[in-house]
Amino acid sequence: MINLIYGAKGSGKTKKIIDAANACAAGASGEVVYITDNDKSLEIDSAIRFINVNDYDVHCKGCLIGFIKGMIAANSDNNKFYIDGVGRILDKTPDEMKELFDKLEEISEKYGVDFTLTVSAAEVPKFMKRYL
Repeated sequence: MINLIYGAKGSGKTKKIIDAANACAAGASGEVVYITDNDKSLEIDSAIRFINVNDYDVHCKGCLIGFIKGMIAANSDNNKFYIDGVGRILDKTPDEMKELFDKLEEISEKYGVDFTLTVSAAEVPKFMKRYL
């Protein structure tokens, strides 16, 4: 399953995704992973695996997909992924992310993991509406 949090820059998306991740960690049956491209997210519960992708040179769709699959391969209990600022991480506009969302959906179905992502956009493209 993929869930999407969207809004314009400065609309509180990061706060929403942090709150969702922290709430999930409180009752999770598996491991919760929070992926971002900055270290500003200090309100993350210590039970959550916090990852700054800049530390691992993850800057493209293939890199991010491989990184996520590697995390799942290393620990099959990693079943909730929160990705803050996916467009910023990949330097893509929402319209350019269909292939990424398709791959995340495949991973979700194959490995039984859930994704929550933030996307900066006043309106999301048609293909993203199903994830709202």
